[in-house]
Order: sequence, then structure tokens, then C-alpha cells
Amino acid sequence: MNTSTRLGGFKILKDVVWISLIQPKENYRFTTALANLMANEKINLPFLTCGDQNQALGLNFVVDAQDAKKTSGVIEKNFGKTNLTTTKGAVLSIFPHRSNPEIIGTLLDVLGKLGDQPIAFANSPSAISAILSEDVINEATNALFDPFEFGPYRTPEDWKLAQKGKEKLYKEVVASYQEKKPKVYGLEWQDGQALIHVKLDSGHVSTMGTALKDFAQFGLVLTFFISRPSKEKNKGNLFFCLPEPDKYNYIAMVQKLLPEASTVEDTSVASFSMNGPHFGDRYGIISELLNSLNKAQVGLLGLSCSIHTISGVLSAHQIHPAIEAIRKCFEVPSVIKKETQ
Repeated sequence: MNTSTRLGGFKILKDVVWISLIQPKENYRFTTALANLMANEKINLPFLTCGDQNQALGLNFVVDAQDAKKTSGVIEKNFGKTNLTTTKGAVLSIFPHRSNPEIIGTLLDVLGKLGDQPIAFANSPSAISAILSEDVINEATNALFDPFEFGPYRTPEDWKLAQKGKEKLYKEVVASYQEKKPKVYGLEWQDGQALIHVKLDSGHVSTMGTALKDFAQFGLVLTFFISRPSKEKNKGNLFFCLPEPDKYNYIAMVQKLLPEASTVEDTSVASFSMNGPHFGDRYGIISELLNSLNKAQVGLLGLSCSIHTISGVLSAHQIHPAIEAIRKCFEVPSVIKKETQ
């Protein structure tokens, strides 16, 4: 019997360089400063995640391969020597995941079995994305067809045949203009969330996927999910949001499978997400958001920028100032509060 999960599809963004970076200790607005520099240099950031825990902030982001050397030079010039690594890679995105921990957990399980490979994750309400090193992308593509079905593509070969020529087309769709006030299709937010931070060995990604699938058995929804680099070798950090615990002990559920993992839970947080026509392919979007939030003295606990969506998580009492700050720098036709499931 075929028990695979049917999804809409997936895509791969190639010819990119993945940069992992730990903030300098003396610069607590490092992400904003970096985003401003990238905007000034007109460097697109199609993928960026950052998570803050005890003022130890780390970033994963992607730039076009042609901008990689320039990006590294700008960082070194403005911040001196930093804890930075670069990897030639690709961004793999599957959709729609419907915020279902079962789908996200299955993806972690699949990618974790590729070996002890560095992987970075980000999510939007519609897609879950992962940065992989270039040398495992074909293996990852083939592995997806075991647990998932993708519309008309029955095999990896079917999908690859259908993608011929699309990569060039995607590159040509980059926005050629800059709106004075970027447009947003809509903004959604919800409170009553708990933010879980798990520090784990890089070789335990697949086991973490199993833990996420356990959450799905209780009908729980993941409203936020990212990874960020760690200062410690062969370690990684995952941040994700679930409804504030009532009858579930999230930390115990994770540590049942990963007893050696370091797990922290912050309650009374809120999450938001918004998407726009050029969020994934034009420079300056992230810097405008962060500058506006800084002016409003709003601090993010986590940020996810992937595909055409920006998602964030912050203390619940700051959600309304954050929404006002967003409306000052973006054209937002609607703001919708989602009920916590």
C-alpha cells in the first residue's frame, strides 16, 4: 500500500552560496546592520534566518554565487574577522506543508539520513525550505520521492525533465524596480504561542524529525520553524513555535528521543507572517523591516525569510507595536489574527 504524502511540488534554487555567521559580541543590532549593508550593495537575500537566545545570535543566509565574494568582503570590511563559513549550495523548498509537523518532520528525517551534512531550515505558511551543500542535492531530490508524491511527477526523472529551462527563467524574474513602499499581500498573526529552542548535534536531524512527527499525532501546528548556526562545532540550533502548552510537555517529548539535547521553552510569544510580490528576489526588504522594528523598540526572537514570505516571532506584548511598525514601512491591505489551534 502506498502511504506517501501528496504535496503540490518542490523547487530548487541553485547557483547560490550559503553563509553562516555568528554575530560579533559587541554588535547587538548585527542583523539590521548586515541587512542595511546588503541593501546598499544591492545584494539580494532570497533566504535568511536568525534566532536569538541569551544574546547569542546567529544567521544563515543565501546570496547569488556571483555576489559571494563581494558579500564576504563587505562583512570583513565592516565587522572585522567574524565566525563565518561559506558553502556552495542550493535551496530546496517543498510545498504546501500546511504548518503540519508531520511533513516538516518527514523532511528532516529524509535530509538527516543523507549523512552528517550541514543543513539550514526556514519556513513560511506555505513552504518549508532547506539549504543543502551542492554535492548532496541530487541525492536529496531522489530521496524525497520515497515519503512524498508531487503531483504529476511520479519519479525524480519526471521532475528533472520538467525543470529544464526553468532555472534561467527564475533568474530573469528578479524585480527590476524598487517601490517607495513595498507591497504586502496581507499580514497574519497569532498569539498564545510557545517558542521552543533545541540545541542538538548535527547528526541528530533525523531524530528531531521523529520528534516533530510526534507533535502531529496531537493535531498541533507549527507556526514558525528555523535553524541557526552554533558557536560549538557539530552543533545546531532549531527554533519552532507551537500553541502554548496546556496538557502537553514539549520539552519532555523532545528529550524522550534526544535526552542529550539542550531544550528551552519561552511562553507568551506571538508570531506573524507576510508575503509580497518581490520578497524573494529584491534587495532591501529585510533592512526596511528591521529598521522600522528597531525604531519602535521591538526585538525579534526569531526571523525567517524564504520564498516570498517573512515570518517572525517575538514576545506577545510586542505584537501590536510590531504590526504598527510594519504598516509604516509596508503597504499592508489587511491584518488578520489567526486563532490558535
